[in-house]
Amino acid sequence: MKKTFRNKQIEIIRRHVGESGYLAEEFKLYAKLRAEDSWKNARIIALTISTGIEIDTKPLISLAWADKKKVVVPKTFPGRKMEFFEIVPESEYELTSFGLLEPKDETKFVSGDQIDLIVVPGVAFTLEGQRLGYGGGFYDRYLSGYRGNTIALADSSRLYERPEWGEDKFDIAVQKVLKP
Repeated sequence: MKKTFRNKQIEIIRRHVGESGYLAEEFKLYAKLRAEDSWKNARIIALTISTGIEIDTKPLISLAWADKKKVVVPKTFPGRKMEFFEIVPESEYELTSFGLLEPKDETKFVSGDQIDLIVVPGVAFTLEGQRLGYGGGFYDRYLSGYRGNTIALADSSRLYERPEWGEDKFDIAVQKVLKP
């Protein structure tokens, strides 16, 4: 059920990204995130390096640096393991088999107990925090042991009243979902 819903949802998102008004939604989400106490109080923020079907995180990375915050991004490892590494403007990246950009430098590891806020990606969310990810389970595994703040950004194409994709016992909800 999740896989079928995910595939349909990705097509909905692709269409939505090309619609007028999409950028305005993104800018509203950026402003709302920066107004959150969890952002303001964070020293280290975890973000992804977005792909074409995700909320664009490149402006958020720049905003975090402008706000004097450290930015960490995920890197995946065998066994569906994920860890976060600090990036700086000069960082170099490599393309993974999943089509994601990850930092090449593994010397700047940051443990979960140091990360103040994780902005969690996904293809669908409810305002209560239920989330449909991309199907690898990386974030659910990571978040199961994470004790800091979590937040997600959901444009109008990603927001649902209830989790129509179905839930599994291992799904980890985010603490807050922002909408435009």
